Amino acid sequence: MWLIWGLSSYPFALLEWSLKCFGLSTFGFNVTSKVVDEERNRLYEQGVVEFGVESVLFLPISVASVVNLWAFVKGIMDVLIYGRLEEFFVQIFISGFVVVNSLVIYEGMVLRKDRGKMPLKITLASIATAMAIYLLSTLIMFP
Repeated sequence: MWLIWGLSSYPFALLEWSLKCFGLSTFGFNVTSKVVDEERNRLYEQGVVEFGVESVLFLPISVASVVNLWAFVKGIMDVLIYGRLEEFFVQIFISGFVVVNSLVIYEGMVLRKDRGKMPLKITLASIATAMAIYLLSTLIMFP
């Protein structure tokens, strides 16, 4: 839950405050339906997170999840290929911790087929953004 709070509320609050200080328009609120149907109630009782509503707030969460998954896989590959566990242990441990906590997000992006899955638009945007972050970091670190 800390991943959702930290990666969605604080950046948007900062953006909202900055736009308000400069006198520009702000996002505002969208009125959503609070009606609970049987499927949503069943998912809630099972502890399954519902991503069915398309929201910009899911983008930073899913980008961070994809970046950390890639970092974890890349770290494991470097350890297996080059045998440098001592150098990468802390990075792999932190990435692995975030990957384990992001399993719900991966499930919503890829595995789920019901109405509560992550919207395809958000999934594709997050993968594209994560790839751009990876490519830019590669260009900056290894010119």
